[in-house]
Amino acid sequence: LTGTKYGCGGGGCGACTVMISTYEPASKKIRHYSANACLLPICSLYGVAVTTVEGVGSTKGRVHPVQERLAKCHGSQCGFCTPGMVMSIYTLLRNYPEPTSEQMTAALAGNLCRCTGYRPILDACKTFCKESVCCQSKANGKCCLDQEEDLFDKEEKVSTGLFSPDEFQPLDPTQEFIFPPELMRMAENQPKRNLVFHGERMTWISPGSLDELQDLKIVYPKAPLVVGNTSVGPEMKFGGVFHPIVIAPARIPDLNVVKCTDDGLTLGAACSLSLVKDILRNAVSELPEEKTKIFCAVLQQLRTLGGEQIRNVASLGGNIISRKSTSDLNPILAASNCMLNLASRGKRRYLRIPLSDIFADGVSDNTIMPEEILVSVHIPHSRKGEYISAFRQAPRRENALPIINAGMRVLFEEGTDKIKDLNIFYGGAASTTICAKQTCRTLIGRCWNEQMLDEASRLVLKEIALPGSAWGEKVEYKKTLVVSFFYRFFLEVLQSLNTMDPSRYPGIPMEYESVLQDFQTKMPWSIQVYQANPSQSPQDPVGRPIMHQSGIKHATGEAVYIDDLPSVDGELFLAVVTSSRAHAKIVSVDTSEARKGPGVFDIITANDVPATNEFYYSNDPEIIFARNKVICVGQIVCAVVADSDVHAKQAAAKVKIEYEVLEPVILTIEEALKHNSFFEPKRKLEQGNVDQAFETVDSILEGEIHIGGQEHFYMETQSVLAIPRGEDKEMDVFVSTQHPAFIQEMVAASLGVPANRIMCHVKRVGGAFGGKLLKAGLLASVAAVAANKTSRAVRLILSRGDDMLITGGRHPFIGKYKVGFMNDGRIRAVDAIYYIDGGCTPDESVLVAEVSLLKMDNAYKIPNLRCWAYACKTNLPSNTAFRGFGFPQSALVTETWITE
Repeated sequence: LTGTKYGCGGGGCGACTVMISTYEPASKKIRHYSANACLLPICSLYGVAVTTVEGVGSTKGRVHPVQERLAKCHGSQCGFCTPGMVMSIYTLLRNYPEPTSEQMTAALAGNLCRCTGYRPILDACKTFCKESVCCQSKANGKCCLDQEEDLFDKEEKVSTGLFSPDEFQPLDPTQEFIFPPELMRMAENQPKRNLVFHGERMTWISPGSLDELQDLKIVYPKAPLVVGNTSVGPEMKFGGVFHPIVIAPARIPDLNVVKCTDDGLTLGAACSLSLVKDILRNAVSELPEEKTKIFCAVLQQLRTLGGEQIRNVASLGGNIISRKSTSDLNPILAASNCMLNLASRGKRRYLRIPLSDIFADGVSDNTIMPEEILVSVHIPHSRKGEYISAFRQAPRRENALPIINAGMRVLFEEGTDKIKDLNIFYGGAASTTICAKQTCRTLIGRCWNEQMLDEASRLVLKEIALPGSAWGEKVEYKKTLVVSFFYRFFLEVLQSLNTMDPSRYPGIPMEYESVLQDFQTKMPWSIQVYQANPSQSPQDPVGRPIMHQSGIKHATGEAVYIDDLPSVDGELFLAVVTSSRAHAKIVSVDTSEARKGPGVFDIITANDVPATNEFYYSNDPEIIFARNKVICVGQIVCAVVADSDVHAKQAAAKVKIEYEVLEPVILTIEEALKHNSFFEPKRKLEQGNVDQAFETVDSILEGEIHIGGQEHFYMETQSVLAIPRGEDKEMDVFVSTQHPAFIQEMVAASLGVPANRIMCHVKRVGGAFGGKLLKAGLLASVAAVAANKTSRAVRLILSRGDDMLITGGRHPFIGKYKVGFMNDGRIRAVDAIYYIDGGCTPDESVLVAEVSLLKMDNAYKIPNLRCWAYACKTNLPSNTAFRGFGFPQSALVTETWITE
């Protein structure tokens, strides 16, 4: 089953989404939920049904309406993300056959697409929603096309239909697969006892009762408790953490309790965040508003915490116990005086402690004892005169870790605005959630006014003192957010007081009202207008909305990418060993420990390259394997081939490289300028007489702009399968690339054979955007050299981390400009210099610099122009082609001085 794709390995992209179905004997109900297969331990699937995209529909049988509509609405381009999109939508429809647009957008929040811009995917989703999102349903009842009367001449025939909904097969929930009856019987008759699974290096234990869990914690006090594996999983996969024993308590009834009490809600520690969200939403709809302020604040954070797939498996207790600084829940739960119910062996009653206690010291060492178990969390009702708010700022609104988050609560003395109790907690400022307790103590008894605000801002910034190298960096921005969040809390409370009694409490100024408006995620709507030619031949596709030739195969998971190719007999897996120094001499490479690893077949180095290890496309070479020195972090030094991907990566981690650091280490454009480090040739574009023109202009503007780089983040990482054909070094190379002829040339040169002995196969590419050109050739050569030496097929699929470490992206850019113009706005002269960060080898950098020059005038007539472009040589992975190829940076520089 190759339909489920491996995109990032950390639950962040949704390409691996599958549907999990469980049967609950007590309620006799079946629950369907989406989950990230890359994080879901197979041991946790005991007794559940897993549906992959192949189980939804296929071209060999029946294509499901979700798959059909995604394809016909043009919702796939490279297609690598499409199976995950299908599974997210399909799971939602299994639970809600006629979802709202809000439910649909929430279901897709955990899925990334790098090609489409999401618009056509959402077009397909809208066809399942019960309410219309058409522009004609708005107040004026008029189609947006009719409001653009001057788009075309009256005689021209136009069309707005990209697909025909009449062609879609209807969604029939009765035709879906039923839950396997044998799993239903197993769930009803399953004894509540320990489940134990033994692996090669670790043991998974799933206790059936709280007593058994307590016994296990005494025997294995350091063993982590894993429910959703969203915290422990990434630590083990990416952080080098290893746990020989893992305990999974999800089956224990005590940890799944949901209890409504007179003073709040008690929720089991193993309850998923999605379940918590549903419970709180129901409570908000049933209880008076005065009692649900805490519930609303928690719900606000849950809407953007991870994607749907993460929330479906991540547990409430795991979020708390991990004490991660990036937790959006901990600050608001701590500020709200939530209580933790702890159990331990020998104690008949639960120990109840305030959640805020585990953050009191502001350090990440957990104050809960190893033998203590978090059983449940009590979330209280809010009270009269109590106000609670939660805040977060992240790089994007959904499915992103916060830069800073906060939870704040104030309780006033009855009938006044005098502070009786105050809690302020922040996340993202240190290694765990921290409390501004000194600030809170000082403000007790103060009235809620601007004098209090001034003092609070000063105190909180002093207490939440971010050091020069604060956790996660962005120090100045974080300081701004710390104060800004309290300012917004001040305004929210002030507005509430004013609403309660306008005569006693002032309202906020009208210009500040936008501060209190929450961003609502809505289903976007749009319309596409294009000319239709009635005389156009039916066979002519130009200008017509024709479905992608592989669209259906993308949606059914039948489209084959490199890692989907069947295993070849005797196939080996390759893991690269990369440099950890930016500029250094290689003193020694010790592979002795790596060779002892299980399944290791061989170690590949520069000495194993039959012919060319260095390719000269300019004065500086592109290198397959580093031999004597390294010139960037991420440069390939050697590679391990083994019988499995896991064994190869484990062995690669054991290779020891000794370095001698060389100078200079150049990491920025500014440092390259200081050391006069450039790739040749430098480029110049000139017309007119710039110096003379500057003498005649009315005004001169000078400035500079710094533009950062960008990762390609193609959904399919760099991938190669090299298969030797047995004679004359003939080889088939299956590779994800945009330039197969270039791959053929590089592999042939490295093996020392004519190009006609290398057959390069490219069926499809799971995204590239310019990032699968030269670097793809180097990686293909690495795999080909290994295949040549071992006479076995070699598969190289980079992990997301290795891909981002080894490859470059869009060029960072500095543009310096001097512009002469007249008072009427006419531009008379421009003198500019562009510097781009090329990285450690030339790659495409000189060409990118050249294009930035050729495009720099954009849409403007500049009669006198002089512009230089320099490709800087730094000790970073080589930057390369990226959509726009220098034009986006150049255009931004030009538009900057136009705007100024």
